[in-house]
Amino acid sequence: MNVLLILISLGILCSLISHSASAEVFVPKNEILTYFDSKNIYTVVGAVKNTEDFPVIPTVHLNLNENGEKTVYSQTLPIAFSDKDIPFKIKIPTILDSNVILENVTVDFESQPGAKESGITVVYDRTMTQHADGHLSAKITNTGSQTEHNVKIYATVHGSNNSFVDVAQNLEKIDKIEPGQIVEFTMYPDPIIANKVRFFSCFALGDPTVVPLSAIKNGKKFDFRYDSPAASFRVKGFDDSGNSLMLVGINSFKVPTFVSFEFPPLSGNEKFSVLIDEKPVKFIQSKDENGNWHVAFNIAESATNQITITGFEKTSTGRMPILTRTSGEVNQNLSDYLPIYAVIVAVAAVGLFAIYRKKTKQQKQN
Repeated sequence: MNVLLILISLGILCSLISHSASAEVFVPKNEILTYFDSKNIYTVVGAVKNTEDFPVIPTVHLNLNENGEKTVYSQTLPIAFSDKDIPFKIKIPTILDSNVILENVTVDFESQPGAKESGITVVYDRTMTQHADGHLSAKITNTGSQTEHNVKIYATVHGSNNSFVDVAQNLEKIDKIEPGQIVEFTMYPDPIIANKVRFFSCFALGDPTVVPLSAIKNGKKFDFRYDSPAASFRVKGFDDSGNSLMLVGINSFKVPTFVSFEFPPLSGNEKFSVLIDEKPVKFIQSKDENGNWHVAFNIAESATNQITITGFEKTSTGRMPILTRTSGEVNQNLSDYLPIYAVIVAVAAVGLFAIYRKKTKQQKQN
């Protein structure tokens, strides 16, 4: 596809989309849609717009109705800077009803006045190529003075007449990019969308998103999470001993991907092993600065796999450890994550935000 045409389309689309008069951080109605992907996983895609004059961390709340049962799914996104978009794609493997209805989408946010944009930019030149199968290959460069880590690139995907059809992110793991360095990346739309793709737009740089899951281990809830640019996972559960965790891994894309699971430490001496379809695979086990375990391995293209992770031990206290929430998490039910004290925090936050807005207006008037 002609690169100049892509660049013109990007500029027109990102500059002409209207803002809402009643909401300053919101998802436009023409940039939210749902579909069941090529592996029959319910998928919600959209883009949050920040028309505030300061950066925010937005949280998207999806109000779903599945055969009369109403559920709220939420995802906290990477920082959206002023007058910028942050695209999102939420896959929900537990939704099985093809008649599920997305009744409403709301957004709340936390202001981040001290946040600064990285120096990473997308390279708009003739190396940006859209291929016959709909995927994009391009480059980013670090024009800043600092090394950036764990880089994610998001974009909206558009069809004929500028119609919004999907959201994509880079499939490669970009651990770091040094100042002046150029790194190649690729983006793939979902296979069932590929023949509709005309161009990619509104590129955004952000942190990786992590998806929380849970399973019952020896009668108690065990929380963990994962990060993957393409795959999604459905929990089957622990075995009776609590030593092995079984999951179903689903990669809808025709390219290999990876996953990194994060587990809280039980004894601190865990030694894991990983089976995919009952065969041992290579993996990397590491521990982060918070003491949490990370188990990372590759997932084959267009695959649905039975995954078993073994090596979980018993806790010395009998209590399940707690993972601290991070930005980019998907909450599968708000009632699981909003205890009573959150009401107090919310009231205080509203008051502080009102004071902040009042002071801002006074400064502008002066």
